[in-house]
Amino acid sequence: MRRLLPALDHLGRSRLLRRLAVGPTAVVGVGLMAFGLLFGLGSVSSASTPVVSSNPAVIANGQSLFDVHCSSCHGIGGVGTVHAPRLIHVGAAAADFYLITGRMPLNVPGDQAMRHRPFFGKAQTQALVSYIAALPFIDHQPTVQGPGIPNILPLCKDTASATATNPNCVTLSFGQQTFALNCSQCHQIAGAGGMLAKGMVVPSLKNATMLEVAEAIRVGPRPMPGFGPGELDARQLSAVVHYVAFLHHPPSNGGLGISNFGPVAEGFVGILLGLGVLLFVARMMGTRA
Repeated sequence: MRRLLPALDHLGRSRLLRRLAVGPTAVVGVGLMAFGLLFGLGSVSSASTPVVSSNPAVIANGQSLFDVHCSSCHGIGGVGTVHAPRLIHVGAAAADFYLITGRMPLNVPGDQAMRHRPFFGKAQTQALVSYIAALPFIDHQPTVQGPGIPNILPLCKDTASATATNPNCVTLSFGQQTFALNCSQCHQIAGAGGMLAKGMVVPSLKNATMLEVAEAIRVGPRPMPGFGPGELDARQLSAVVHYVAFLHHPPSNGGLGISNFGPVAEGFVGILLGLGVLLFVARMMGTRA
């Protein structure tokens, strides 16, 4: 009996140690899994520059789609209603951006348009964009038009061509500087997004294609302001686009990238692991006392 008591006591302490370790371990595991799911799933997809057609058949097809899916809010001919703005003169870039990112059609007018799976296929999108781009001509006001599909300059291939005044290519360092000055206040320097007042969301740029970023800069989807050529010229726009594409797969020279979320991720993991270890040590010390 005396030999059995120490064995039972040792078994009880082992079970107690395992129970004490389960809590912090579970907290750390759940936290890391949630963080990875929220911020580690972004990826960039390729997107070619869409062609805005002047073919009457394509424009007529776009008008038919518009009348069925868009006119209830934007009005027949895009004249606008109390529920949605006027689309005449918005330009091809605005129409293409909202359609290819799935922000339109919007279920509830007035809500912030968020990224979803596109509702229309490529041919339907081209038809709708072509029709909306042609609205100023249909409305007999062709002199005022919104931004067209932006052109993206390539990255400089070598050091000799990577000059600050080269109009034919851009560099990532120039893109980082331009992004930091104009975009990082809301999108965060790593493009992870955030929150604004009144429930507004600043979306992450992890899933944004190069074309979508270029169009968003010119269009300014709410709550983001639009940047015309007077604010960001073609070189600055292209540099920002390439920098955002670089953010999708940046190098992790310092070890684990932790979803490349930025210094917040390091603090989050440090606090989570640190508090878990401290809790375990404190409970162990209290049990021994």
